Amino acid sequence: MIAEGYPLQESVLLDSGATLHIFRDTKRMKSLRAAPIGDFLWSGTTQVPIDGYGEARIILKSGDGSPTYLTLYNVALCTALTTNLVSFSKLRKRGYWWDTKPGNNCLRRADGSYLGEVEEINGQQVLEYRTSYEPAATVRAALIAEVSSKPRQRKQHTSWTHRRPLKGDSLTWHRRLGHPGPEVLRYLTTASRGVRIKGDTPQGPQRITTVNCDACGTAKAHRLIRRAPREATARARPGDRIAIDFHPLTLGYAGYTSVCILTDRASGYSWDYYLTERSTPTLRSMIQSFLRMLEVQYSIKVKVIECDNEIIEIHTRVADDIRERGIICEPSAPNTQAQNGGAERVAAVIIEKSRAMRIAAKLPAYLWPEIMKAATYLYNRTPSLRRDRKTPYEIFHSASREPGDPTAKPDLAHLRSYGCKAFALTADTQLRRKRLQKQAPRAWIGFLIGYTSSNSFRIWNPLQKEILTMRDVTFNEQQHFDGHIESLRDDLLQADLEAIQKRIQELISIQEQPSQWATQLPDEEYEEVLNDEDRPCSDQLAQQDASTSEEDQHAKLPPRGEEGDGSASEYTTSRFEVLPTPPPSPPTAFFHAEAFGLDVKGRGGSVGGNDSTPARRRQRISFKAAFLAGGIQAPKHKHQSTCQIMTDGVATPVSSRAGGGRNKPLLPSQYKGKKQHIVGIHWSLLEKLPSSHMQIKSHPYRDAILKAEKAHLQSHKQSNSWEEVAKSMARGRQILGCHWVYTYKLDKHGRLVKIKARLVIRGDQQDKDERDTYAATLAGMSFRTLVALANRFDYEMLQYDAVNAFVHATIDEDIYMEMPMGYRKKGRILKLRKALYGLRRSPLLWQKHFEKGLIRTGFQRVPGEDCCWLHGDIIFFFYVDDCVLCFPETMKKEATKLMGDLQMIYHIEGGQPLQWFLGIEVIRDRPTRRLWLSQSVYVDKMKRLLPDVMQIPNKVIPMTQEELLPYEGIASPGSTNSYQRKVGTLMYAAVMTRPDIAFASSRLARFNQNPGPLHHKAADRVLWYLLQTRGHSLEFGSEPGSEEDGLQVASDASFGDNSLDRRSSQAFTMRLFGGITSWKANKQDTVTTSTTEAELLALSQAAKEALFASRLLSAMKIDLSAPTARRGTAQPSRVTIECDNKQTIRLVKEELIKLRTKLRHVDIHNHWLRQEITQGRIDVVYTSSAQLLADGFTKALPSDKFELFMQRLRLADLSEKLVMNRRRELEEEL
Repeated sequence: MIAEGYPLQESVLLDSGATLHIFRDTKRMKSLRAAPIGDFLWSGTTQVPIDGYGEARIILKSGDGSPTYLTLYNVALCTALTTNLVSFSKLRKRGYWWDTKPGNNCLRRADGSYLGEVEEINGQQVLEYRTSYEPAATVRAALIAEVSSKPRQRKQHTSWTHRRPLKGDSLTWHRRLGHPGPEVLRYLTTASRGVRIKGDTPQGPQRITTVNCDACGTAKAHRLIRRAPREATARARPGDRIAIDFHPLTLGYAGYTSVCILTDRASGYSWDYYLTERSTPTLRSMIQSFLRMLEVQYSIKVKVIECDNEIIEIHTRVADDIRERGIICEPSAPNTQAQNGGAERVAAVIIEKSRAMRIAAKLPAYLWPEIMKAATYLYNRTPSLRRDRKTPYEIFHSASREPGDPTAKPDLAHLRSYGCKAFALTADTQLRRKRLQKQAPRAWIGFLIGYTSSNSFRIWNPLQKEILTMRDVTFNEQQHFDGHIESLRDDLLQADLEAIQKRIQELISIQEQPSQWATQLPDEEYEEVLNDEDRPCSDQLAQQDASTSEEDQHAKLPPRGEEGDGSASEYTTSRFEVLPTPPPSPPTAFFHAEAFGLDVKGRGGSVGGNDSTPARRRQRISFKAAFLAGGIQAPKHKHQSTCQIMTDGVATPVSSRAGGGRNKPLLPSQYKGKKQHIVGIHWSLLEKLPSSHMQIKSHPYRDAILKAEKAHLQSHKQSNSWEEVAKSMARGRQILGCHWVYTYKLDKHGRLVKIKARLVIRGDQQDKDERDTYAATLAGMSFRTLVALANRFDYEMLQYDAVNAFVHATIDEDIYMEMPMGYRKKGRILKLRKALYGLRRSPLLWQKHFEKGLIRTGFQRVPGEDCCWLHGDIIFFFYVDDCVLCFPETMKKEATKLMGDLQMIYHIEGGQPLQWFLGIEVIRDRPTRRLWLSQSVYVDKMKRLLPDVMQIPNKVIPMTQEELLPYEGIASPGSTNSYQRKVGTLMYAAVMTRPDIAFASSRLARFNQNPGPLHHKAADRVLWYLLQTRGHSLEFGSEPGSEEDGLQVASDASFGDNSLDRRSSQAFTMRLFGGITSWKANKQDTVTTSTTEAELLALSQAAKEALFASRLLSAMKIDLSAPTARRGTAQPSRVTIECDNKQTIRLVKEELIKLRTKLRHVDIHNHWLRQEITQGRIDVVYTSSAQLLADGFTKALPSDKFELFMQRLRLADLSEKLVMNRRRELEEEL
């Protein structure tokens, strides 16, 4: 407790001992709610009652005195205290930290950026100082006035003077320079101009190592190889010796597939050239252009070219050209790559640097050409210890300038944190047009991706997938691309779509004007500190308050500009010249395929000039695949080449100073009247569908989408889904919004059948009530049981789809909805009659309606499984609107009649043999009575979750035997989200068709809230394992009368194997007709005191599941009591459970043995098991651990035992069969 009259009672103190935020005045609280009775906190030895909880906002003082808002949630209100406390412990958990280094005393974010000042007043650390209560607006105004009252100094730096030195701490300069080595920053200020590093010590700036920077740690791991330099290198002058090295990469931006690094051995200065192919004519053009550039620009004649054997042995004409110029060509010895020395080491450093830059900036991998351009630019300007702390730029340019010339040193004052947010001026602002539109945005948002000069920047627009060279740019180095395109949409407030599409074309034609130096944003920000684990934690910039409509949020950024005239020099232009038009951007289907683990082939282009076939349109990509689907790109004109720049039949390479030409898009008006023949196109060649109705206007499939919308509305009209009423009828009622969702309907070969449009109501806006919304869905265990049964008795399995399922159900309440976008009428709304997609209760209403239809046609529900119905020997099961009908061949006529009766009530399509269900491929060999369930396509998509660089495990097993322990640090929100996505993806495979990863997935799921690097590594290992075994499929099938022709259950436990809480792992498996139908691997809810108790709990869990399966089979009239399984009885048969602990078996079966335990719940399980055994419902038998199937679900097995475990699971490798199926489908199509 603090005494009355305390001078800081209205201030806010930072308390390192408080466990929650505490405020004393209700005037400072928002969203205040009463505290539960009895809540209190300790102040010394005194209990202080908590009066309530709510939110509070404080105002921090930034470095220049401007205000920064900090919002606190779940703040305790204690009126008995006489000051306000902010818990440092809570701040630390959200990633904020207290910098107490001499001269700092401030709060910082997780990335080290400055948040707010901490002042020491009266011996306390004060975040916000107030002498009396004042409204927040008054405090903010006072801070601003304090800053404004300071005398303004005359600007010492204008657009006519040299740029002022750029300040930043060591970590910021580490990012600006593209993640250089640890020693670079110590001598950066002496090796370059325009650099000021904050926090310098007498020994230099703070040392930044790979330990401090995650991006460097993950990007720069390498083998240690000693490469001694050639003797002649030490005597060479700049330009005498040039080393050449080639590096192939995946297909990247602008169609590039490889990079050539040319390095001056004397200085280390490098040039980078990007190639779409590595043919002899292309390499000749590149080298001739490079040599001519050195001679013209620097009067340098190369004497020696070092290269590998590719030029000597494969491209002999290139080697001849080099020798004809009098240049010595020095190849490395065969099979001794390390002799390449300089070029390969420099290239490795540049690639490492680019990799670290991409990881830190979270940029898509396909942008590697632009990232490597920037990495090379920064490498040439980074000092090196082995070059006497000089930069390659200085060493190279000093040779051609007067001694002491200061311009020989690189100027770094224009560098910014790589990948940071950039605000580029619009064309209207630059050209002073539309000046009456005062509220129009003056800039568009992008991200820094490279440099063309000291005042020209390369800016990436992720929504348009465009990279533009801009001069008038403002940067915010505190914000970077977060990997989520949706977060950008609120920033893109553009007015007219056609104006947007014209904007970049006009920008390209603007002539260079006097430079206006790039500036940084002011520091006034809004911050939020959240205590609730389920709330997001984000830094929010104070931006405009105006809310925007859905149409504004989906507005596009400027598209591509005019295409060049196609004329190009025979040779590749140098880095310092205007280059010809680069190749068009690669098809986005490549990125889609790369993200989902598919093989990608290069696009072929016409080398000659006779092929007039137009290039294919930009291919479709999933929104989740690294944000690579840009805006609108029209079909290319027939005179354009498909992939490369063609000059006299030669594909011309383009160096890294590519600018200028782009493909010209069609404007919305140009789409009118064009016929769209898209039916039959493969899905990989389709355009990305619009995300809102407003985007249809400029979409190439506009007519087809509008036709789909009208067809969908017509179907609603036929089903009487709503009635149009006046808006006044809904006075006092909630009116829900709606939006359009567009999808492609494909055939089994992936060809487009039609475009589907669906109107979805905004159920998330609907008020919650107490009515039930739960709708049953088919369990995975039930699905596997049903397909195993159908395979055993050779049933037909036909799949159906209920079209517009929800709309069949009538709603039982008054719900009003806005009219659909594009079809709205003033003053009119819709009153719903049917359940639309999106309503909270629609699934339940549909299920009840569908059940009535099934009962009307004669079906009866299977007890215990609401989604499975019977009509004699005919089985019908469904998952929402996906339906499967199973029946014996002898009952085909009756089954057809039943489906006809259902189709009279509902719109149900289909009737083909079952091939896919819930993303699971069903493969059947009826002559041998074998059936497989495969998720190979689903597993293929997991490749996008793997890191770009990972250590490949030595053995193909999902998990090592080393126990995973909790992470002692605090995981970032991004790391946590990434880990949860990995585990969630693994879980679906683990519970559906891949029991081999059940134990690994269960273990990984325990660390969802705070994963560390070891947990990510373990998850990546399981993902890699699945990709290596993607063809493994769950097999069903047994010989009639064999041991497998029935139900086998096994349970197991691993006593006290979790070292943290000593709870045991348990598991059970269930096999039916030769295939695994049910399994579970989990940790027991309580600690047990012996192996017997642990096995007893596992046995109880298995018995409950086995009894459910037995009742399900009995309800479906399956008799397992006879030597051969048959149909006809409705009595559950006794279930036999295998166990590897003899003491546990004796405990539940013998009368003389009693369990001595003080654990009541364990004793209850024991008595229940004895009861079930006595009544003959279950039996327990002994099986050794080596033969027990459940053993592999309780522990990580070594590779030899894991192979045996896989054989018992009957996971068959169908890789060849799956490939043959794909080929057969393709042949059928052709």
